[in-house]
Amino acid sequence: MNLIAKKLFGTFKGTVQLEREMYQLEQAFERYMAIEKSDLLREYKALRKEVKSSAFKDNKKLLINRRFKDTEEYRDWHKYNRLKNNSKLKQYFEIQKSLELANFLAFKETNEYELIGNKIELKKSEQLRRFRAYEKSKDYKLYTRFHGSYLLQEDERLQQVVSTPEFKQFKAFWSDPHRWLKTDAYQKEKRFNELTNHADILFYQRTDPQKFLFFQTWDKVFDDEFNGPELDKTKWEAGYYFSDPQLIRHYSLTTCKQANNEGKNVTVADGCLTIETLQESVTARAWDEQQGFVMHSFDYTSDVINAGNAFKMTSGLVQVKLRVRGGKIIHICCLANERKTPQINIFHVDHKMISVGYIMNNISQNQRIRGISPYDFYIFSVEWSPEKLIWRVNDQEVFRAAKGIIPSVPLFPLFASIVSQQQPGVGCLDIDWIRIYKLKESTAK
Repeated sequence: MNLIAKKLFGTFKGTVQLEREMYQLEQAFERYMAIEKSDLLREYKALRKEVKSSAFKDNKKLLINRRFKDTEEYRDWHKYNRLKNNSKLKQYFEIQKSLELANFLAFKETNEYELIGNKIELKKSEQLRRFRAYEKSKDYKLYTRFHGSYLLQEDERLQQVVSTPEFKQFKAFWSDPHRWLKTDAYQKEKRFNELTNHADILFYQRTDPQKFLFFQTWDKVFDDEFNGPELDKTKWEAGYYFSDPQLIRHYSLTTCKQANNEGKNVTVADGCLTIETLQESVTARAWDEQQGFVMHSFDYTSDVINAGNAFKMTSGLVQVKLRVRGGKIIHICCLANERKTPQINIFHVDHKMISVGYIMNNISQNQRIRGISPYDFYIFSVEWSPEKLIWRVNDQEVFRAAKGIIPSVPLFPLFASIVSQQQPGVGCLDIDWIRIYKLKESTAK
């Protein structure tokens, strides 16, 4: 796979650009999910449902356009004022308060009232004549006309109605041209408009969740950014991994020129893990295919580290950002087993030749990657599922293996630097970070 053309035509993203986009996308996803779970969004959705409803719109229209004159209460108020300004009714209330009426009504309760129609008695008594004259007066006739009448009862009823605090409040509200601004509905609409322009709501509304497909598909299950002062021993250990703790883990191979140095050539600094291969003569334990373990002389030291005790996987996605520095030697980042195979090489460089591939029993297949330098940081990844293996460099697919040769046993991450018998040289393998994901359960189904 030659990436030169893809770089020239802009379909191959640079590492800095890709990593920046990955970071920004992750930040956006975290913000999106935080908003999705927030009380702010729940409030916005509830208000939107209410404010956009036909019932709310009809109510707003009514509150804005309806006047006090359009209400049943206005008719009572208007009728009350007509009665209040009725001159005859006003006169009735004046008469009702008069001393003459009071004296006459008191007189009517006496036995003498029976004599008021007797002409003989009228001639004898000035008082009878005076009461007789009042009974025939316009005032008393007007009093008897209204007293106990429906009109007076209606006036009393309406006076009770319009004098209640509820009626006064109702009249004041519907007489106010700015009444809409004083309603709970207006406050809800105002709050809805505020939320509509809230930065988080705008971000949520304008963001297509499909852009977060990666995070909706994958869960991060193992990672190391190498930000500590030293190697995290809860994740990594030097040497080879074996499930049997009795087996020797720190050794080298007599077929190689470097002694694996039990982690002494591994450093963590400035957010980067480095395996350094040095030219130095040492005698160390080594495995010989004919003799077994022997003490062997080496011209170089280097190291191998693995995460076998901390993490194993049978499928998922592995991303590693790394590079090499100097030396015509071999550097490996792979998913390994405690046996020789299977092995999935995420990154393999022999001097300057980069390749990816796999070893499965007696089958191996590799894809050489041209057009990029191993001395620059790139993000190498492999996606592993029961159906396929897909290798990518900076998110650009470079190789694929089909079903039938896919490993099914648990594998773990491993980094190593090797000096073969044909290679003289020293150098470094720098790993900026490693991230491993598994398919979310809902996606896996």
